[in-house]
Amino acid sequence: MTGTLSKGVLRSITVMFLFVGLLGMWMGGCQTQELKVERLIKALQDQEWEVRASAALALGNIGGGAGDAVPALIKALQDQDEWVRSRAAVALGRIGSKDVVPVLIQALKDQHEEVRNNAAWALGRIGKDAVPALIQALKDQNIEVRQYAAGALGRIAAVDAVPALMQA
Repeated sequence: MTGTLSKGVLRSITVMFLFVGLLGMWMGGCQTQELKVERLIKALQDQEWEVRASAALALGNIGGGAGDAVPALIKALQDQDEWVRSRAAVALGRIGSKDVVPVLIQALKDQHEEVRNNAAWALGRIGKDAVPALIQALKDQNIEVRQYAAGALGRIAAVDAVPALMQA
């Protein structure tokens, strides 16, 4: 392998450059925010999970200004990769659209705890419509999911969740 790069190393370098490019695109330059969001939405369709996850993360960092990305992020909640789903949940929480509460409640049932953690966190940022689902998440098998659900209920200040929180 003298003088050549293995496929794995080349792939890693390519993904790193794509990530740096997405981060640079998010951070500034001469692009309008709408153009940044549009490009990041396209990146959610990339073949590499790392690029899709990075795009979701960058959209979340934009926050409320990335509202046009909500449908694509909802679709990303169905991605085969748990890190993409996890980052999509965070992004939806940071964008803050109350329309995503039902899909985030569904994400509380994901097989991967990182997705459930971030869905609970996101629901805590969005509002009271998620209180029953978050109370149910207090019974999750994973302690971190239960902690995120408790934190979300505290952030929402869900008084009706106090008995469930005391029991958890």
